Amino acid sequence: MRKIYLVLVTVLGLYSCNTDTDYIDSVSESIEVAAKNSSKNVELIRAWTSNSSSPVQRNFVRRFVVKVKNLAYQKQVVIRHATYNGSWVDIPLTFEQSIENNEEIWTGEVTPDTEIYSDEFVVKYTVDGQTYWDNNEGSNYSMLVNMGAYLAPNTQVLVDQFYTRFAGSYFAINVDARRNYGSSGSVEVVYTTDGWATTQTAALSYQRYFRVGYAHYIQSPNQFDIDKWETSVQVDPSVTAIEYAIVYKTGEEAYWDNNFGKNYSINTSN
Repeated sequence: MRKIYLVLVTVLGLYSCNTDTDYIDSVSESIEVAAKNSSKNVELIRAWTSNSSSPVQRNFVRRFVVKVKNLAYQKQVVIRHATYNGSWVDIPLTFEQSIENNEEIWTGEVTPDTEIYSDEFVVKYTVDGQTYWDNNEGSNYSMLVNMGAYLAPNTQVLVDQFYTRFAGSYFAINVDARRNYGSSGSVEVVYTTDGWATTQTAALSYQRYFRVGYAHYIQSPNQFDIDKWETSVQVDPSVTAIEYAIVYKTGEEAYWDNNFGKNYSINTSN
């Protein structure tokens, strides 16, 4: 019995050492990325976390929108994300569009069926032999699951393109807007079905709770003071495409999201 006891103690000791090492490595990398200087060449515009699980399928969703300076053609943009097993992994982003000021938008999404990602992440941009970081000014980004949207500090309103879609004869518009506690706000969609020869406007409704899964909801405002707004507009069956932009009004201020100057467009087949 004494020998068996000694073996068990040895095995448990080895397991404990490995676990401690993994934890130390994770903490070390967290400290290391936090020590990087955030660069103006890369910026997290939006992040999203939610649990969209249903009784038959589990999904833990994370989505990212990042803006980078176009410093060279060949580049790599990733989310460097901590996991619950003590490691850090890269989530690759893909090119979405070029915008003004020689900048680009990159996006990405992961939908694992287990909650493998913990709350901490940063943005890593590698181009022309250099690496640039957005680590939230040394604090690293932190988002628990089912938090909804994070918006960059200078972003007041942004279309959530995942939930914006055609459903039958209805155009559903979904928006994230930063709460202004000093005055009540309103959100409107300005859209056209004839190439801006004419325009129409529809008001969005504030969503105190927004359903993202079978029994999962995003609460407004969330930890980042972001609210959900939504509406549906019935369109004529002959309409095949809509162009639109969003205006968010708070007090005397009006903030626009027009897809970085290009306006949004959506087809009935989307």
